[in-house]
Order: sequence, then C-alpha cells, then structure tokens
Amino acid sequence: MIRPALLAMLGLLLHGGDARASLFCLVPETADSFVALRAAPGAQGRLILRMKPGDEVQIVEGGRGGWSKVRHWPGDARLAKGYGGFTEGHVARRFLRDCG
Repeated sequence: MIRPALLAMLGLLLHGGDARASLFCLVPETADSFVALRAAPGAQGRLILRMKPGDEVQIVEGGRGGWSKVRHWPGDARLAKGYGGFTEGHVARRFLRDCG
C-alpha cells in the first residue's frame, strides 16, 4: 500500500505545476469587512470586487511579491452551482491562511 502513495507523491513532485492550484481557502474576517480582489498583483491594481468573509477562493498561482492569483466564488456558490461562474484576480497572500 505504501508504493502507490509514493508514486503519487513522485508524480506531484515531477509535475512541475503549482501544487497550491487545488487549494481552496475561505476569505477571512478583516477590520474592513472585505478583502480586495484586484486585476493585477499589488495594491495599485484595479479593484475587481470586495470579497466578503466566508467567500471561497481557489489558488491558481502562487504569485509574486506577496500576491497570489485566485478564482473567487461568492458564499457557497461553487458548492451550489459547480466550478463555473468564478471571477479571477489577485489577492494579498496574507489573507490566504486557512487553505486545504
């Protein structure tokens, strides 16, 4: 039983893609009551929308300079309606704490 697990781990290591691409995170509570989803990495990027606590994001790319590219679903929309209907943008990585 150990052998298939080792092969799976080896496959992930050799894949070369961002292993975080399948991680889902919930938008946390903040002092402002929202987390900004931006068109480009950085605070100067155009604001796409204000994500609310409990909204769901999926990490697409680890990003650079403390920012990650994500897909966003409001509330439980992904669970209720499937993987379509997301908005893609960038979020400061410090808000991506509880992922799994």
